[in-house]
Amino acid sequence: MTATHFRARKNPGDALVAQELWFGTLPAVMRIRITTPNVMTALRRHDPGSAKPYNFALSPILIQPAPDCTLVAPFSKHPEEWLTRDYTEIHSGDTVHLLGEHNGKKLVPQTLSGVLWRHYLHPEDKSLSPDGSRCNAYSSGLLLRRPIQAMTPFRFIGKEIERKAQEGEDISVIENAGPIQYQAGQTAKTRAADAILVRDLNQFSIKTIVRVSGASRYAVRRALRGELVHPKTGMKLMEAASQLKRERERGRADVGGEG
Repeated sequence: MTATHFRARKNPGDALVAQELWFGTLPAVMRIRITTPNVMTALRRHDPGSAKPYNFALSPILIQPAPDCTLVAPFSKHPEEWLTRDYTEIHSGDTVHLLGEHNGKKLVPQTLSGVLWRHYLHPEDKSLSPDGSRCNAYSSGLLLRRPIQAMTPFRFIGKEIERKAQEGEDISVIENAGPIQYQAGQTAKTRAADAILVRDLNQFSIKTIVRVSGASRYAVRRALRGELVHPKTGMKLMEAASQLKRERERGRADVGGEG
């Protein structure tokens, strides 16, 4: 029924079309278990009796969550309460409401219609479409293998597995920041330049990068070699690379217009 409902739509940006379904406007929430002290403390501010280890709680899925913002509330089987009830942000202990603001960001929840729509239109990133182009939301047919070209420097990641997260009901599923990355000589204040950033920077001269970014020649050279640089320097270099690429594309457009 759901597949037929979506197949008649051809607008990837229309994530509200499934509101024709009776549950389409409900906020998307996930059931989690109380497995950490900070979640239990947050829930006990609202209902001391129900916040016990391994009891269930609810956490809304936000469209664009603010940094370090994870909301929880006591478990409820009544969906009409999910949008208007009080939620607790587990890091700060603040009581917030959906569609309100926290840390300067509006807390807008995904809807069940939006979740279904995005799932239906999610492209297959690991394969190519039958004509050899990148898959899009409506690619179909026999997909092709997608070639991958490795970029240096390599970044090593750990194989640690969070067993509780595999159950799908642990708060770590929401807060998971990805696998641990290991870098030679890494400190709390330095990171290796990203491989894509190194590729983009190599298209321009060191003098140009220094002029646009404001970073020192020494830092630029370290970044180009894939060595450790300060995160703030890395941000400057990313902004400089984006600016230089825009200027280059603008120059090509101007040349084309003159012709």
